[in-house]
Amino acid sequence: MGISLFFFFLFMRLFAEINGGSQDDECKASRCSHHGPLIRFPFRLKHQPEHCGYPKFELSCSEEKRTILELPYSGKLWVKEINYASQEIGVHHSDDCLQRQILNFNLSASPFTYEYAYDFSFFNCSESKAESFWLISIPCSFLSSNPVYATWSSRSLAEVNLSSCWKIFNATLPENYIYGGEYDTFMNWSKPMCGKCEAKGNKCQRKKNNSTEPEIECIDKPAKGTKSRFFIIFTLQALSYLLL
Repeated sequence: MGISLFFFFLFMRLFAEINGGSQDDECKASRCSHHGPLIRFPFRLKHQPEHCGYPKFELSCSEEKRTILELPYSGKLWVKEINYASQEIGVHHSDDCLQRQILNFNLSASPFTYEYAYDFSFFNCSESKAESFWLISIPCSFLSSNPVYATWSSRSLAEVNLSSCWKIFNATLPENYIYGGEYDTFMNWSKPMCGKCEAKGNKCQRKKNNSTEPEIECIDKPAKGTKSRFFIIFTLQALSYLLL
């Protein structure tokens, strides 16, 4: 009887480990919706323990089942795709007046950088100006009732008509922040460096240690069906022993 109970509990323990174990269950990959991006390390959902992800890579699911990334100073972005091998995250903006976020735009407190960003100068003008490729009207005025325009800071001011205008601030932004409508753009992250591990088809995860600076490790994924075969062999051997 004692041997039978021993094998029973051993069997249950191995079954739990083969199927992921308690920690893997906490950190298992998930999605906010069927078509949403796969969420796994270095990202984690808010309800998952901190060790499931890397600091500042927290995501959440909206009521509409969208995947949301909230930047410290720049508001909420809708995550449309995540490429773990190239370490890119595609985000979507759908604010009717996204330019309202420009004053607070700051990625310094986040691990992300925009793939393509440019220096722009913003001007408040006492009269309307003819738009051109180099002079863009900001469709919703967020500083005053006067028209607001933006131009590339690298351009000579003599090339654009800025009479009756005065500069109000400079900002480094993705180009599509300046235009009206809806916005899709890509951001990159350089740390943690999991791209090479992901490109090999392996699993990148946080090391189980108590160091102040989180460390990562690359784990080889077991061959497909290896765990299942082991489980079947062990089960048959245990049953044959009990039946003796």
